[in-house]
Amino acid sequence: MNGRARESVRGPALATALLFVANGAVFGAIVPRLPDLKDALDLGPAAFGLAMACYPAGALVGGIFAPLLMRRRSDGAVAVATMVGASLVAAVLGLSPVVAVFAALLLAFGVCDALTDVAMNAHGIRVQLLHGRSLINRFHAVWSLGAVLGALGGSLGAGLGATVVGQMAVAGLVCALLAAAALPLRLGAGVAEAADGRDLDTVPGGDGEVGGAAAGSAAASGAAARSLPSRRALLLLVSLGLLACSAEVVEDFAQTWSALYLRELTIAGAALAGLGFISVQGMQLVGRLTGDRLVDRFGAAHVGRAGGVCVVAGTATALAVSFVLDGPALLVVLLAGFALAGWGIATVIPGAMVGADSVPGLPPGAGLAVLNWVMRLGFLLSPPLVGLIAEYAGMLWTVTPMVVGGALIVLLAGPLLGRRAPGQTYANGGGDPGGTDGAPEKGR
Repeated sequence: MNGRARESVRGPALATALLFVANGAVFGAIVPRLPDLKDALDLGPAAFGLAMACYPAGALVGGIFAPLLMRRRSDGAVAVATMVGASLVAAVLGLSPVVAVFAALLLAFGVCDALTDVAMNAHGIRVQLLHGRSLINRFHAVWSLGAVLGALGGSLGAGLGATVVGQMAVAGLVCALLAAAALPLRLGAGVAEAADGRDLDTVPGGDGEVGGAAAGSAAASGAAARSLPSRRALLLLVSLGLLACSAEVVEDFAQTWSALYLRELTIAGAALAGLGFISVQGMQLVGRLTGDRLVDRFGAAHVGRAGGVCVVAGTATALAVSFVLDGPALLVVLLAGFALAGWGIATVIPGAMVGADSVPGLPPGAGLAVLNWVMRLGFLLSPPLVGLIAEYAGMLWTVTPMVVGGALIVLLAGPLLGRRAPGQTYANGGGDPGGTDGAPEKGR
């Protein structure tokens, strides 16, 4: 890429970062207040887990329509619109008078979030390809940063006695404004149409040079893009989805259960209950900021396997020490274990997303949509499963799915993050096939 084109990618990169930070922040703001919402609705652990499952259920529905919307509108425009929608739904979450309304809002939030997730990652991967260097881990790092900031705000609000309604209204409005600010910066209107009918975006204000190159590539693969996924491609996408789900088990625990876990097992009160989520997301942030460099040096497969080991070590330690420690010492060790697990999953989901987007023979966004659907199915099953564990075995044992997830990452990271799409070469020449070690020089 020449200097002029690289300079003009800065706006789309900023737009992607704004979408990621808004998406992370709206999640982070909700997490510390979940115990308050659970108490206000007088829900037991199992009922709370079922209600929370409405979020991934909505996401399953939303993910199906992502490729269709992205063919009608650019991925950047879809991401902005649906992120604004998700923020507005989150803003009124605290107004839920009964569990049915709470569940319906979570369902709507899930639909908007799934659409945002697919669209903003598709936009980010295209920005990465135009930039010529790996950016995806940094975009996900921005998500973690937003999640940490949102959780800090939520914890502070809880500690100061702010109402859930007031706090969520402010958080939703701020995130909606951040998403709206990305609209004029996203990849601009298309100057050509791919063979599959989708507009090819160019850099805003550019001369069409980058878009023209993309047009030639897309037109060449247009016939393949129209076809349905082959059995091998579908199996690969499902396998990548299982890998991502293994990492998402840690994220889901941090989002849904960590505040309850710390309140019930340690001395953490309302002001400290959000620290579990913050520890996971904080170390995810560190891992994603350094992830591109580590993958460049050691390879995506090695980094992924090491991450799985960290997940197992951190969560198994958290389970073991719960039998022998209590008070402040238990809180410190639990947070350290959660932090280690957060670092371990840092590069797994971004790597799986880039891998899904590079599966040959699929229309734009289709690989991401399938991966997203599998991940959301995992999110659908995870809250009720953990809720049943909490109900019948006790909150202490709710970390066991994370131990299993870490073991699966160790087993799957090598063959999945160590693959290379046929005919694909990488800019850094290192040959690592995970898709996160450098932007492909050609193809997706």
